Amino acid sequence: MDNQGDDRKVSNEEFRMMLQLETSLLIWLRTSISLMGFGFVIARFGLFLREIALTATAVLTPHPWLATMNTATGTGLILLGVVVMLIAVHNHQKTVERLKRGELAFQGRWPLSVILSLLLAGLGMGIAIYLALV
Repeated sequence: MDNQGDDRKVSNEEFRMMLQLETSLLIWLRTSISLMGFGFVIARFGLFLREIALTATAVLTPHPWLATMNTATGTGLILLGVVVMLIAVHNHQKTVERLKRGELAFQGRWPLSVILSLLLAGLGMGIAIYLALV
């Protein structure tokens, strides 16, 4: 069984490109783990505040929908982190295959980084509006 893809010698440029692709994948994985961690913190922040209030016997105005919003926002960020990780792995695999075939091209108009940036900007605006109104 002679596989041409494994036997051929790669150039320095191709090897560097492969290392850059691996680095890019690791950066996307770090980003998705950060999103999931931040989502967990947001989801549990309301619980933390309620526990602090109970131990300090502080008087708080109850906001039952606030716990729901914390949980929903945090869970949404965790899911976004998972989706970003899956898309990054898929894009990495496609790019490696294109590199092996010698068919590399520029990404489309809406790469993952632009889409994620727009989603996080929207979330940030939503939180800013919420904080301004409360």
